[in-house]
Order: sequence, then structure tokens, then C-alpha cells
Amino acid sequence: MCSDVNKASQASEEIKEEQSILASNAWHLARYIIEHDDKIQIPDGVEIGQFILWSENYPTLKPDEKIKFVDQYALLEKAAENVTARTLVATRIHGRGFFHATFKTSVGKYLLFLSLVTAVFVALLLGSTMCPILKKYPTLIPFFAAGLGACVFLLRKTQEKLKSREFDPARIPSHMIRLMLGIIAGGSIVFFPQLFIESESSAETSDLALGQGAVAFLFGYAVDVFYAVLDRIGGKEITGD
Repeated sequence: MCSDVNKASQASEEIKEEQSILASNAWHLARYIIEHDDKIQIPDGVEIGQFILWSENYPTLKPDEKIKFVDQYALLEKAAENVTARTLVATRIHGRGFFHATFKTSVGKYLLFLSLVTAVFVALLLGSTMCPILKKYPTLIPFFAAGLGACVFLLRKTQEKLKSREFDPARIPSHMIRLMLGIIAGGSIVFFPQLFIESESSAETSDLALGQGAVAFLFGYAVDVFYAVLDRIGGKEITGD
């Protein structure tokens, strides 16, 4: 009996927490739409003032009011398109201080991680031309360059999404996958040195590595193009079979 009571109490707390999150997200979304009413048309049937009041008092609303509130919430999210309540909450770091924005938010932690990874690739590329140990392994340069290219792309895209309030932390794992795919795509060119020189004797190994590194950077940056070509080739082969 005691166990059932505890489970019921836990479920009740979880429901209250979910309701609080829903109400907070709805409030942020409504505020954003009001601030951008010159670009976003409020859907018919949505009274934005009433909607804000509902969001502030959501747990105490009557059942029929909650239904209307959720319906209008869905309409507002469609009107805002790529800007959702989740992206608004994630990118709301203005006025909270550098420390909070960097270490207390998912966006700040992601940018810090991405910046550190970018710095590591830059250091490795510089070290490959100066460090005796790294100079012995010129074939690593394309992997470093591809990683840098992928990081530059992700930083640029993140900057654009933050500016438009469209950055969704839920996509961070896919960004990490893209980083790894970029490293693989750019680094794979070390297996095709003949694409850069006619013979090994016609160029120094370091020059070959630098040439590969330049192309690897482009592959890492534009990894979608690289894999789109592979998909087309693979698709033709499957069709031909």
C-alpha cells in the first residue's frame, strides 16, 4: 500500500513538472510572436492575450480551457515555423552573464565543447608542421584538416541558428555525428594519393600531405555533398544489380 502511495505521489509530481514546463514554453513562444508580429501572423482563433494568461495559470485552468490552450499552442508553433518553444528557451541567454551562458546552458556547453575541439584541430595542424613527432606522420594531416572543416561548418551554422532563435539542443547529437562523418570523409583521401601527384617522386611527402589537407578541409566542411555523391553511386549500383 505504501509503495502504491509513493508511486502515485511521484506520478503527481511528474505531471506538475510537465505542466510547468508546458506553461513556461507557451509563455516564451507567445512573447516571441508578439515581439515579431510584423513577420509572424497570429493564427485566426488565437487571442494572444488570453493565451498568455492561460500559460501563467495553466495548472488551475478548467479542463475545457486546457484543451483550448493546447490547441492554440499547436497553432502558434506552426505559425512560428522553425522557432519553437524549446529553441526559444535554449537560446534565451541574454542578460544572464557570461558564466551562466557558457556553463549553465546546453547551448553554452555545446559551444564551449565545439570551440575546444576546433582549437585542438588547429593545434594539431600547426604541430604537424613544427612538432617532430607529428611530422613523422603526414597522413594524419587530412584527418586534422577535415575535423577543422567540420568544426568551422558547425560553428557557422550554430551562429546562424542562434541569431534566428532556431537552435535546438536536441540536434546536438546529430551535430556530433556530422563531425565524425566529416573527419572520416576528409581523412579518407589519404588512400588516394594518386589524385594529387602523378608519382611519389614528383613531390615531397609534406607537400602531398598539405595538398590532401586542403581538400580534406573542404570535404569536412561540405560533408553533405561528399556523402550525397556516394549515395548516388551506391544507388546506381543497387539499381544495376
